[in-house]
Amino acid sequence: MTAVLEAARRGSIPVLTILGFIGIWQLLVMLLDVPSWLLPSPVTIWTVFLKDASMLGRHIVATGVGAVGGLAIGALGGVALAVLMVRSRLLERILMPLLVIDQSIPKMALAPIFVIWFGAGMMSRIVIAMVISFFPMIVNTVRGMKSVDPRVNQLMETLSAKHWHVLTKVRLPNAVPYIFSGLKVAVPLAIIGAVVAEFMQADSGLGYVVLIAVGNVNTPLVFVAVLLMAALSLGMFALVSIVEAIILRRRFAYLALADER
Repeated sequence: MTAVLEAARRGSIPVLTILGFIGIWQLLVMLLDVPSWLLPSPVTIWTVFLKDASMLGRHIVATGVGAVGGLAIGALGGVALAVLMVRSRLLERILMPLLVIDQSIPKMALAPIFVIWFGAGMMSRIVIAMVISFFPMIVNTVRGMKSVDPRVNQLMETLSAKHWHVLTKVRLPNAVPYIFSGLKVAVPLAIIGAVVAEFMQADSGLGYVVLIAVGNVNTPLVFVAVLLMAALSLGMFALVSIVEAIILRRRFAYLALADER
C-alpha cells in the first residue's frame, strides 16, 4: 500500500504539468481564435470524446488488447532469449547483430508483410507489437544478468553451484530492475506497433479511427484518437511502474532481513 501511495505522489507532478499544458493550450486557441479544423481546443476535443465515447470504447479495447498481447509475448520471449544468450557467448554473437538489424528496419516497412502473413485482424497487431518490443527486453535483461557482482560469481563457483541455481538465485534476481526498465521502454513501442498495424488495414482500433477522421477532415476526432493512444500508453506505463515499486520494495526488504540474519 505504501508503494502505491509513493508512486501516486511521484505521479502528481506529471499530472499537474499536463493540466498546465492543457490550460495554456485552451487559452492560446481562444486568444488567437484558431479554427477547430486547424487546431481544436481541449474543450472541443473533450466534447467530441463525450459524443463518440461509446464508439471509441471498442477501438480502445482493440488497440489495447493488441498492444498488451504483443508486449506480454515480447517480454517473455525477450527474457527467455536473453537467458540463452547469457548462457552461450556463441549464441549471443550470432543473434545480437540480427536483432540490431531487425530493430534498425522501420516497422512501417515490415507492417504490410505481417498483414499479408497474419491477416488484417488482431494477430497482426500482436505480432508487430511483439517484434517492436522484443529488442529492449533482450538488451536490458542481458545487461542485468551480466552485471552481477564478480564477488558473488566467485562465491557461487566456490560453492560449486549448478547453472540453474546461479540463474534463479543470482542472475535473474539481479536483472529484475533492468527487466522493468526494458518494460518501460517497450510499453510505448507496443502501442506504436499496434497502431502501425491498424494503419495498414483494419476495421477497428485507434489507428483506424485516425484514418477515418483524416479522410473526413475531422481534426478534433484525430486529436481524440491520438490523445487516447497517449493515455493508453501512460496507463500501461504507470501500471508497470507500480508493479516495479511493489516488487523492488519487497526484494529490498527481503535482502535487509537476510543481512540481519
